[in-house]
Amino acid sequence: MKSLTNTRILFFFIVIISLCVYLPYLNLQQKVDIKSESILFDINQGDSFGKILSNLKNENIISNTNWMYLYIRLFNKSNQFKAGEYLILKEDSHLDVIDQFISGKVHLHPFTIIEGWTLKDLSDAMLNSSFIIDDNKSQDHIKFTDKFHLDSTEITAEGLFLPETYFIAKGTTPEMLYDISHKMLMEELNNQWDNRAPNLPLKSPYEALILASIIEKETAVDDERPRISSVFIERLKINMRLQTDPTVIYGMGKDFNGNLTRKDLRTDTLYNTYTRYGLPPTPISLPGRSSIAAALNPSNEKNIYFVATGDKDGRHKFSQTKDEHDLAVREYLSKIKAN
Repeated sequence: MKSLTNTRILFFFIVIISLCVYLPYLNLQQKVDIKSESILFDINQGDSFGKILSNLKNENIISNTNWMYLYIRLFNKSNQFKAGEYLILKEDSHLDVIDQFISGKVHLHPFTIIEGWTLKDLSDAMLNSSFIIDDNKSQDHIKFTDKFHLDSTEITAEGLFLPETYFIAKGTTPEMLYDISHKMLMEELNNQWDNRAPNLPLKSPYEALILASIIEKETAVDDERPRISSVFIERLKINMRLQTDPTVIYGMGKDFNGNLTRKDLRTDTLYNTYTRYGLPPTPISLPGRSSIAAALNPSNEKNIYFVATGDKDGRHKFSQTKDEHDLAVREYLSKIKAN
């Protein structure tokens, strides 16, 4: 009789324990209560377990957190939640939310560095981002110049970050993004340098980067980049000034008002390739992969001139002689006047 009683007690004990485990688990299979397709939820550093559950309830994500509380306490998971910003989907269950918080799989935002941006454009975009947090170290990009062993006081970090779409977590700092994009730039540049065409008048990967930045500003047409590169390579070989407008504009800085004049072309700056021979001292933009490739693998042509065609496709007319170029310029001006 006593043995039977003990068996019954054990049975009920097992049932109770099973219910304590199963009921919370069953209830945690319910979907979250959000009405939209998704919602972002923040767990801040130092938030207590109770604070997190309270926020879930207050933000109408999970209306009843009691079962969640019981489950987390039962399995001792209250100290496993990781800080960050999480994307909760409409079809997520309560258990999915718990698993996400424990795994630390935070939401990643796309941030695109656009080809042809300047360093200032990049810095402004980061400062205006809602998920990149300014750490008051936004000038730390300057440290990247050290990797090229550049001595000139005029050297900046212009061009040292690769245009690309990066997926980053909320709370990323400018310094962190600079680190990531510079590493990718160096990998791309060194790879292209190792596979460059022979007999180029470029002494270093940095000079290739400078040329790539000019190509980037001269054309947005991918298949023209090697041809643009070829013109500049030929000019460098024969010690002919590059005479490229984007370098003049860059050198003018804030003085450029959108209209490039003949006086501007004659006014000497470090970047004026109408008044100076060779490449400017630094890149003038952030060149993309295709411009870097073009700088190091130009087309096999002998053109030393190009001018816009004036058509809407943004293409250029290439010439080997001054006479051919002058004719192309007249055709361009005629189209502009007609429009």
